[in-house]
Amino acid sequence: MTQPMQWISRANEDGSQSRAVDRGLLLERVAAGLAHEGKNPLHNMVLHLQLMVEKLNSPGEPLTKHLTALRDGIGKVDGILKSFGEFAAPEHSPPDLGAAVRRAALLFAYDARRASVLIAVNGPESLTVRSDGRWLGDLVAHALVAGVELARDGGQVSLEVLPQGAVATLTVRAQGGAGNREQAVVHLDAARRLADGAACDLSIETPPGGAARLSLQFLHPR
Repeated sequence: MTQPMQWISRANEDGSQSRAVDRGLLLERVAAGLAHEGKNPLHNMVLHLQLMVEKLNSPGEPLTKHLTALRDGIGKVDGILKSFGEFAAPEHSPPDLGAAVRRAALLFAYDARRASVLIAVNGPESLTVRSDGRWLGDLVAHALVAGVELARDGGQVSLEVLPQGAVATLTVRAQGGAGNREQAVVHLDAARRLADGAACDLSIETPPGGAARLSLQFLHPR
């Protein structure tokens, strides 16, 4: 017989923790990822430039492979910086749930790898919802990071965006792994504080087996 789901997020006891503090938790993790994710393609581009210089002195040596690597590296760095710019200045971003999910998955990819967690994203790349762009991105990011903590050390997190009539739902599932529930609760509480501002109907559940399910529901624009 299936046991009832249990709430694991603590209520905000005194309301003193501000959105700025919650955002700081995310930016600290993003900063570590940016330093790593930007460094690797830049180092790779320097290597290919050095090889190109050597081949320029050797007539007949093809440069296509190195030019392709440079183009890919530039594209990766550009994508990371663009995503970070949108995340850092959310007041300029539309309330696009699909974009927010993919942006969070990119910015916290390094964080997930360090935690030995796999991330899978499904759903439309763009899906506008009735929300406030200032809080939507942080809400999605906290939900993702909470999932990473719950699946830490060998688990996986799936994020599925599903439009259903007048409602759009983001479902975050975390399963497997050893998990770090105390760290997850910090981000779950932050998500609960942001939910009202983002016009989100949020539920956070976990079965006795240790897996978790977060459901974020938004209305479509009229």
